Amino acid sequence: MKKFTVLLALVLLILAACTPRVWYKPGATSDQRDRDLRACRYEAQARFAELAPPLSAFNVCVEAPWGTPAELELRIRDAAEEAVRREYDDYRSSFINDYVHDCMTRKGYSLVEKD
Repeated sequence: MKKFTVLLALVLLILAACTPRVWYKPGATSDQRDRDLRACRYEAQARFAELAPPLSAFNVCVEAPWGTPAELELRIRDAAEEAVRREYDDYRSSFINDYVHDCMTRKGYSLVEKD
């Protein structure tokens, strides 16, 4: 019985995490919400452009593949550039999502489960 309860709780948690959520503010129309959300996203992207560290600030580790010295240099450079780009993109996405969440909250919205 205990295993069933744990399994049920896990399934409910997964379903809750997959439930779509929308921004809600009492009295706000969907058009107003969409305008506010666009404004927050625009502001987030502008702030990111102002505050983002340069790509050189991102440190990554890459495995050195086998090959001749010339091939090795090229592969390491390409792998490092790709790793830095992924780190930068993850950082950007996180920054913008957090900024938009804070912006919408300041405007009086809250995230609610979509009906």
